[in-house]
Amino acid sequence: MNTINTMIKRNRMILKYILTAVVVTLLLTITGCNVLPPPAGAIKPPQYSNDVNHSGEDAKAIARRFLIPGTQFAYPIHPKNEDAVKEIDIEGDGQREIIALYRGREINNNNNEVFGVFILKQGENQEWNIFWQYQYDASIIALDWGEVRDISGDGYPELLLGWSIGYRMGSNLDIFSLVDKPEPKLVSSIKYSEIMRIEDRKGNNNEIRPIFAIYLYDEDMFDSTDEGRRAELLKILRWGQSDSTEQGLIPAKDVYGVYYTDTIEEMQTSLAIYWNDFRRWYVLADAQIKCGKFNDALTSIENALNVVQSFIDRRTYDKNSIDDLLMYQRKFKILRTEAYIELGMYYEAIHELNKISDTYNGENEELVKVYLNLGRAYIGVNQYGNASLYLNKSSEMAELLYGKGSALYIINSYPAKTELQYIKPFISK
Repeated sequence: MNTINTMIKRNRMILKYILTAVVVTLLLTITGCNVLPPPAGAIKPPQYSNDVNHSGEDAKAIARRFLIPGTQFAYPIHPKNEDAVKEIDIEGDGQREIIALYRGREINNNNNEVFGVFILKQGENQEWNIFWQYQYDASIIALDWGEVRDISGDGYPELLLGWSIGYRMGSNLDIFSLVDKPEPKLVSSIKYSEIMRIEDRKGNNNEIRPIFAIYLYDEDMFDSTDEGRRAELLKILRWGQSDSTEQGLIPAKDVYGVYYTDTIEEMQTSLAIYWNDFRRWYVLADAQIKCGKFNDALTSIENALNVVQSFIDRRTYDKNSIDDLLMYQRKFKILRTEAYIELGMYYEAIHELNKISDTYNGENEELVKVYLNLGRAYIGVNQYGNASLYLNKSSEMAELLYGKGSALYIINSYPAKTELQYIKPFISK
């Protein structure tokens, strides 16, 4: 009898365990929870918060104690609703830091106008101290952009500061790596007219990274209606590796279609009314190439070249206007060679580009693209020696124009350096 009772109890316990396991499995299935621990690489992303810290004191109240006399918190215009003070675990080690942006006049320094940022850390005694501070000496009107965001995809944040210098002077975007040792480091600086947006987008490799849609600075554009030049200044960028030694903002070609599709429709509608506006034709053709519509681009370029030539033939313009027409004539032909290359018309591209290159005398930003396209066309016909020659000339022209290591140099030399990496095995053979 005792044996039977024991067996009954044991069977009830087994049934209980089975039922418990079934219930837990159902709950996990319904809620989508994962009971497995995350991989090591997933444990380090920083955490952002504007809440009170571990001591219970508000982060803004702590930061206020460290403001220079005569200064106050600086609230960025963009992104919308961004705060001047942010509490963040920079290194993902569970230890929170406080980042504060400020502006004002230093009472103790002749009331000089100042803009700056500081980071507070807690020491072993839990006392807050300024770990790092960066102050601007330039005359600054406003904080156009202020954001802490991981743009490199390594799980650690960067600090993005866009300082407005003045209406005609544009703004300056400074990017700081916050985890550099022994202290944060300025890793990129670029002048711009407007940041359209910085938003997460999925790339070719399904990685989600921030994309910068930004108009670069050009002092001649503030009073200009040249839509073609404005289209050239719009850059779609992401943070990436330019070569083994350089990192910076680089062209994000794989997401061009997201940003330029609407432009195509808008320009087509506009050109139905303003057919002779060759600048709008340039915007359209450029967008079509960026969206992979190469045959459509060739049609647009042919229409545009006819319009430009008709204006030149009238001979009723002053020298500046004629120079502008001739410049756009070259630009359309350069665009045409891009379409040729994508369509496999390599010899047509080489012939056109050699004629274009003979028209330049000295340094010119257009030559960066001319030499790049020549290099790419020679890759298409397996002439890797010539390809290497012109790709290096493209990179060297970018260095002459913008200075090696600058943000503009990295943006403009990146396409040539990417192609040089591609042909390296063929060159070695």
